[in-house]
Amino acid sequence: MKFNIFFTLFLLCNTIMGQSFHTEFEYDNEINKGITIQNSYPKGGQRFTTTNGKEYVYVTFWTCITNKASSNLELEIDFSANLFAIPSEPNINFKLFIPNDEMTLEKEKLPNYGLDIISFLDENINKTSKLKTVIEPNSSYLFYSVVISDKGVNGTIRAGFELQKDELIYKLNNYEINCGKIVIKN
Repeated sequence: MKFNIFFTLFLLCNTIMGQSFHTEFEYDNEINKGITIQNSYPKGGQRFTTTNGKEYVYVTFWTCITNKASSNLELEIDFSANLFAIPSEPNINFKLFIPNDEMTLEKEKLPNYGLDIISFLDENINKTSKLKTVIEPNSSYLFYSVVISDKGVNGTIRAGFELQKDELIYKLNNYEINCGKIVIKN
C-alpha cells in the first residue's frame, strides 16, 4: 500500500513539474488542423516607472505556436496602444505588448523568461505592438507577451492566446481581446 501511494505521488509530482506551460490547445478542425498553442504561467509582478514618472506593474508570458500541418502558417498579432479595463478588474487599466525578441526554452528559468523588459518598456511604452511572421511546417515559434497595468491586481493574472476559427484571441483573466489571425498558406 505504501508503494502505491509513493508511486502515485511520484508520478503526480513529475507530471506537474514537467509541465512548464499553463494552457495548451490542439486544433484539428478544418480551419486550424495541425496547430498547437501553448501559453506559459506569468513571471514578473514588479514595478516599472516611465521616464515621466508614471508607474506600472508588469508580467511576462511566453507562447509557443507549433505548426504540424504541411503548409506554412502566417501569424499576425496587433495590440493597440490604448489602455483598457476588463470586467474582473474594472478599476485597473491594462495594456498589452508583443516584444520582437524571440523566446527560447533555454530562457524559461530566467527572470521574465530572459526578456530585458525594462529596456523594452522604456522604448515602447506608448507604441502599438505588432508581430507578423511565418511558421514553417513541422516547426514552432516562441514569443513573448507582456501585460502592464496601472495598479497591482488582487490575485493572479492569467493570459494567453487561443484560436476561434482563424481569429487569434488573447484572453486576459478570461476577458477576450481580438488581436490577430493565423492563416494557413497553401
